[in-house]
Amino acid sequence: MSSSHKKVHFIGIGGIGMSALARWFLAQNWLVTGSDATKSSITQELVKDGIKVKIGHKKTNLSQNTDLVVHTSAIPDDNPELQLAISSGIKIEKYAEALGNLTKQYKTIAIAGSHGKSSTTAIVASILIKAGMDPTVIIGTKLNGWNFRAGQSKWLIIEADEYKGAFWHYHPHSAIITNIDFEHVDFYKNLTAVKASFRKFINAVSKEGHVVLNGDNENSMSLVPYLKQKNILFFSQKNKNTIAKIRRVIKVPGKHNIMNALSAWQIAKTLGIKDSLIEKALSEYKGVWRRIEYKGKTTSGIKLFDDYAHHPTEIRATLQALREKFPNKKIAVYFQPHQQRRLTSLYQDFVASWNDADYVVLTDTYNPKGRDESSKNKNAESLAKDINALTSSCCYDNSKKSVNYSPSDSCTFIRTKSQLSNKAIYIGSLKNIQKNINKLPIGKNDILVMMGAGDIAGITPLLLS
Repeated sequence: MSSSHKKVHFIGIGGIGMSALARWFLAQNWLVTGSDATKSSITQELVKDGIKVKIGHKKTNLSQNTDLVVHTSAIPDDNPELQLAISSGIKIEKYAEALGNLTKQYKTIAIAGSHGKSSTTAIVASILIKAGMDPTVIIGTKLNGWNFRAGQSKWLIIEADEYKGAFWHYHPHSAIITNIDFEHVDFYKNLTAVKASFRKFINAVSKEGHVVLNGDNENSMSLVPYLKQKNILFFSQKNKNTIAKIRRVIKVPGKHNIMNALSAWQIAKTLGIKDSLIEKALSEYKGVWRRIEYKGKTTSGIKLFDDYAHHPTEIRATLQALREKFPNKKIAVYFQPHQQRRLTSLYQDFVASWNDADYVVLTDTYNPKGRDESSKNKNAESLAKDINALTSSCCYDNSKKSVNYSPSDSCTFIRTKSQLSNKAIYIGSLKNIQKNINKLPIGKNDILVMMGAGDIAGITPLLLS
């Protein structure tokens, strides 16, 4: 049977990674269908691309002559489409398994890490495209509006997620590890387990390729004695000459984006790409979807940004970048905590993550179906109280001028004495954001960030003028 007649069905096709993989199959002339629980901008875009997408999960969504079913790890075992595929003897693969099979067909550059992998994948892709290497790209975000690029060369660039050991299925030629942190606490019991997972991934990298590690990240460096790979490169703050070149050309704000670009620079040099081409690609890079993404202005002229941050490390990086870009503006954040286990496990880090925000408005925690583990002691409401308690114990400066402090400081810098007791508030449902926005003590050209990995992004368009 020729590939033009093969059929693949995606259960959970509305996911950002799943939709990219679906587009790869479409580019290979497969007949592609899919289903998702809810309609979204992604599912609508897939329909425009020629993919048949059904909303809601039921057996009739799956054709009996389907050759392959791909599903997300979030799909429950009793999903009716998955059950029918099993009973019909149709070949079934999880997303990571299907992507893993692709990595065998290309020279794959896999970008992994607890934070920054989407942005770094986008930067690596931008450099290789600029260098004329024509890579295929599968990314867990959108770069210039796309999350899949069909290239004609041997190169494949992918974002390699560690959740549930997804990246163990991949066969990379080379890899970048942006950093290692305690994340995905519903799967990994502790930091030791996270590091063991990354070690397994790194040791699957081809000996012909390279591994790029974060020399400033203690957790990454602790793995070096246990790695089989001999071609290891490091990126760190010590790379001052290269960092200076990046700073001159990069448009996106934040120290974390400079480090992302530095890791991409290292991998590009292993491919023989000239500095001038790397700098040109970095100068044209405008950032990616939901990563400090500017959306426009609200009706009262507030600058509105959308951001995916849902871990304390990411929150601090995003706010540091915005404070760097807007040193004299007030910054307010609407934050939807993402999953109770993460909030509980990293609670004190969440409390101390708001140094560069003037106001923090917390909504109820996003808990996907089947994962609700609500806590009376550690929830969005208690988080607001504890942020204020920490804030009240700190200094203030009526001059309203910014001051320098160490990022590791747990003490939050406050700009006016009146803010000491009301930096953070809890408003409950996401629906209350629209009612609350006019109460925020920020005005024209100040900064507002919609932050979180849940469904808070759906509110953002409603706030624009």
